[in-house]
Amino acid sequence: METKYNNIKLIHYLDGRLRFRVPCLLRRTDLAQRLQERLMLVDGVLWVKPNHACASLAVGYSRTKTSRGELAAKLDELAMTLRRVPGAAPLLPQGPAAEKTGNNVRWAGLRFAGLSAVMAAVFVRKSLFKLAVSQTLLSPLGLIAAAGTLPLLCKAAADIRERRFGLDGFLAASIITATAMGEALTALEILWIDSGAEFLTAWIGQRSRRAISDILQVSAKNTFISIDGKEVEVPVEQVQPGDLVVLHTGEKVSIDGVVDSGRAMIDESPINGRAEFILRQKGDTVLAGTLVREGVIFVRARKVGDATYLSRVIHMVEDALENQAPIQGVADQLAMRLLKLGGLLTLGTLVLTGSFWRAFTVLLVMACPCATVLSASAPISAAIHAAARRKILIKGGRYLEEIGEADTVCFDKTGTLTNSQPALKRLVNLSYLSDEELFQLAYTAEMHNFHPLALAIKQEAADLGLEPSSHAVCQYQLGEGVTARINSKTVHVGNRKFMDRHGVGLAKSWGIARELEGQGLTVAFLALEDELLGIMGFANRIRPEARPIIDHLTADGVSRVVMITGEEAATAGAVAAKLGIEQCHYSVMPRDKASILAELRAPGHKVLMVGDGINDALALAEADVGIAMGAGGSEVAIEAADIALVNDDLAGVAYVRDLSKRTLKIVHQNFWIATGSNLVGMALGAMGLLSPVAAGLLHIFHTAGILANSARVLNPGLMTQGPGLPPSAAEEPLLGSHVEAVGNKVKTLVLLPGNA
Repeated sequence: METKYNNIKLIHYLDGRLRFRVPCLLRRTDLAQRLQERLMLVDGVLWVKPNHACASLAVGYSRTKTSRGELAAKLDELAMTLRRVPGAAPLLPQGPAAEKTGNNVRWAGLRFAGLSAVMAAVFVRKSLFKLAVSQTLLSPLGLIAAAGTLPLLCKAAADIRERRFGLDGFLAASIITATAMGEALTALEILWIDSGAEFLTAWIGQRSRRAISDILQVSAKNTFISIDGKEVEVPVEQVQPGDLVVLHTGEKVSIDGVVDSGRAMIDESPINGRAEFILRQKGDTVLAGTLVREGVIFVRARKVGDATYLSRVIHMVEDALENQAPIQGVADQLAMRLLKLGGLLTLGTLVLTGSFWRAFTVLLVMACPCATVLSASAPISAAIHAAARRKILIKGGRYLEEIGEADTVCFDKTGTLTNSQPALKRLVNLSYLSDEELFQLAYTAEMHNFHPLALAIKQEAADLGLEPSSHAVCQYQLGEGVTARINSKTVHVGNRKFMDRHGVGLAKSWGIARELEGQGLTVAFLALEDELLGIMGFANRIRPEARPIIDHLTADGVSRVVMITGEEAATAGAVAAKLGIEQCHYSVMPRDKASILAELRAPGHKVLMVGDGINDALALAEADVGIAMGAGGSEVAIEAADIALVNDDLAGVAYVRDLSKRTLKIVHQNFWIATGSNLVGMALGAMGLLSPVAAGLLHIFHTAGILANSARVLNPGLMTQGPGLPPSAAEEPLLGSHVEAVGNKVKTLVLLPGNA
């Protein structure tokens, strides 16, 4: 039997020539070229011909230098590596994929409904009307059973062509044998169970994909394009690359493109989870799914429809159920072993008892391995669906299983352990005014502004109980600052560029500003006319759930919690001390984060990385399991991550870990139910205490038991909703704690219990 691989499938081979199915190559010329280049470096490979249009790859090799198995294993490893490289996610077609999934569900549903109707008719005829039912091969029931076996025979023929023995062939042979022996009703019972399992699997898969897609369906249905200077409203699907799309305040972006003219503040939180609006102007890129909060921009469309980043994300996570967990492979192996055991016991029963009837009953008990196969696939599919309902994207059962086994958890700081909404941390008063009078000027100028820094100023004013002064004029410059007339004088609040534009001198205070920036603070200046009055420093708050989540993970068996950040030592150390993190790597460049992850994995630990930005992408790909905050935090982050928390809620880390452990526990329970009931059924059949009809009923009961047990994953009452949050956690300041740095050259803080 051919070895099963996770990322490829061997579809044909001759002496010195192999052909593989490589799903991640589909419509990816860049990935095909990269895979070809790397495979040519393998010793013994003579030539490589990729075909990205049909996701296949042919390889010529020297049998004296390498073997078929070694080459397939190497290709599987390369395919997995390239799939996890940022920007190298497979581009799956939306229409055909969705249509295929829908067709599978409809076909499985019709097959199950038809067999259910037949079974109901037989029950009514036998139980209510007390009429006999013919079960011979040429009877109506026999012909229906024979017709129902055709799909299994087609699958078995495909397995034979690929020189492997599958469950479908054994199942089809058993059903045909039962029908030929005049037990058509028993054969129909087995077919009914098999069709029910197929329908349930397809239905759960469709529900999971639909739930995942609904999370990210944020594009508009219509948009405006500029034709000869006039704006024309058209359906989004009619927009072509090169069209000039006009986007106004409040409109959703439906294409990926580059700003041709105009300026606008863009809300990118649907894509990256960040609350701060981003100024986009000529030359900048905008993505489908984002929102224009203020301004008007003309965008030259580059990618539309299925080619947009948002669609690529949807297609990628729709494919999650195809990425099997290792334990699902265990279930398949267990089912095959039970079939082999069943064949031996059937032959043994016939030899020892001489009863063909008893041997036939044993054969029927082992003929339907549906329950064993469903033992892992049903709860894992249900778990992925349960997570999707909570807006958590899990890209496959493999990652669901591995997150529960992680013993080292690494966190990025900004946007992960701290939230996206900034708060005022420092106010440097350079004037004759009191702090309250100074801050009231800033509050009055920003009272009509909804920029994140303005919101932080208004929140601080509300906490201090301040009231705004009356003002006449308020002019807002996108991405720079605001000017207001207060008591016949002009007040400016903004960044350095804004101050320079209005003639405010910053030379004498620039050292203070640099010091605040060195502490990790975002700096804004406050001026009256052309005189600088004060400097404000802003920083993101520590997430209120951060400390409880870390405590929960530690209590749950995580031996190491590590923070890896590009922040300076003072800021990083203060946050780590507040959160009780004993190991902190600071001032780390993006490329170095992956190296740190590799070192943490070296001793054989399983490492989980939680991050949100583009600088976390390499680390997310390097970790055993990568979790991206806020739907990935960035395009490359979500493509490199294995799990995405769309709601930007750190408690999702604890939820998915608990979900993993609960799911695996249910899987092992299902193994015992399936295996135990089969072994008991075989023993009873061999002793003559179980009839062929009862053997069919046994399949119904133990499959129903496994499905009922698997459904417990969907019960939210059985899952941890996240550890409790202390009411004061959100108010803890970022600064004010002193932590001694040990070994500055390696830029690692070792926090001892006494330091915190």
